[in-house]
Amino acid sequence: MSEELPEAGATALAAALRAEHAAVWTYELVTAFVSRPQVRSAVAEATGVHEGHRDDVQRLIRATGATPPAASPAYALPQPVTDEGSAIAALIIAEQECQIGWRSVLENTEPDDADPAVRRTALAALTTAATRATRWRITAGRTPAAEAQPGKP
Repeated sequence: MSEELPEAGATALAAALRAEHAAVWTYELVTAFVSRPQVRSAVAEATGVHEGHRDDVQRLIRATGATPPAASPAYALPQPVTDEGSAIAALIIAEQECQIGWRSVLENTEPDDADPAVRRTALAALTTAATRATRWRITAGRTPAAEAQPGKP
């Protein structure tokens, strides 16, 4: 991508990157609180997916000539993480924040004013975040497990 995005699209892409930075940090934090092998495996897999999304969006932003926002050294969680249940609750929130960020990218870019890679990345990231949030809700025994409109604040 060599063109600049419209300002709203560039702002949304930077916000999506911030959400991915926070998600990576949250996933790394919760590894200390999950003990079931299938949960540990899902956490490790999701961490890698978020790292990939983070790296992809950093490349997309750099391709516009802009500097991607850096990760913060730490992030505030809405509630303390003290056990596996609260860890999964934190992961659900992290996935919801990513959904909001990626949906905003889709809402603030148009196919004719954005490199198709931006919208493809946003759609893939929104879809995987919505799927993962649903899986975490199922793991936590929450109903409904799926949101009707993922990423809608």
